[in-house]
Amino acid sequence: MNRLFAQRNSLSTASSSGEHALTHTSNATIKNPGIKASPKAIGITKGLVAVIMFSLTVPMTKIALTGFSPETIAAFRILLAGIFSLTLIGKLSSRLPTLKETFGLLVAGLGVCIGFPYGISLALQQTTATEMGVALAALPLLTAVIAVFVAKERHNIGFWISAFAGFGLLVHYFSNDLSVSLPFSLLVTLISAAGGYAVGARVAQTLGGWQTICWMTILYLPVSALAFGYNASFEATWNLEAGLALIFLAFVSQWLGFHFWYDGMAKAGIGRISQLQLLQPFLTLTFAALLLGEAITLSQLGYVLLIGIAVAGALKFR
Repeated sequence: MNRLFAQRNSLSTASSSGEHALTHTSNATIKNPGIKASPKAIGITKGLVAVIMFSLTVPMTKIALTGFSPETIAAFRILLAGIFSLTLIGKLSSRLPTLKETFGLLVAGLGVCIGFPYGISLALQQTTATEMGVALAALPLLTAVIAVFVAKERHNIGFWISAFAGFGLLVHYFSNDLSVSLPFSLLVTLISAAGGYAVGARVAQTLGGWQTICWMTILYLPVSALAFGYNASFEATWNLEAGLALIFLAFVSQWLGFHFWYDGMAKAGIGRISQLQLLQPFLTLTFAALLLGEAITLSQLGYVLLIGIAVAGALKFR
């Protein structure tokens, strides 16, 4: 009987201890839920931050053009970003990119470090910031199209119908609504940016987001230093406002923004993050109105909305 009583008492104690442990665990869970953001959520957040930064690129370039040539602007963007990158890479001791990654960095850099900075400066000498804002509505679409070849993605007929519809709207805006031809430099700008985004995002998947833009600007640092040294000697009309805009373009648009952009693409995917750029034309138009005093027409808003719908359709058909 004593033995049976002892066993029964032991079971009762164990049950009580179990209930206490369960209650303690439950309370701890309530107090410390330990909720962590998923990589996709982090990627989308970083992508949104990057889009806001990129949205200021057009009006800031327009301001920088009041004191500097397109050549100087493009060269300085990479030069200063490359110096920041050397400092950061040295402090954090990032690994060297592989041969395959280096090739991808050089290819992406042709668009991100040369084609886009120079092309957008040239285009803004012929177009207004708001017109450029409309043109940027096609950028997510072009990025997705180039990703077909870079990432070997397959798309159905619905994607291509939406793609051509969006591009057709863009051409119609410049040829009919404004009665001017689509500047060649603008086409170069869009294709360069889209190609740099897609190829750079592939590299970021293995190298890392901030490492990608850092090594990219470092690889093009010698070219940018020579180009800036040559072109800066001819500059004689620079002013403080243009100088501050130039520093913004180098630090934010060319360097910091891409830290968030490539890291966001690496975490959440090229297709998903590219959709966030549907917000960029609207933000660019807003900043152009606030900083430059440019008027926004209903026609411009209408085209941006229609092109945005076409891009969203194309990405949905992916």
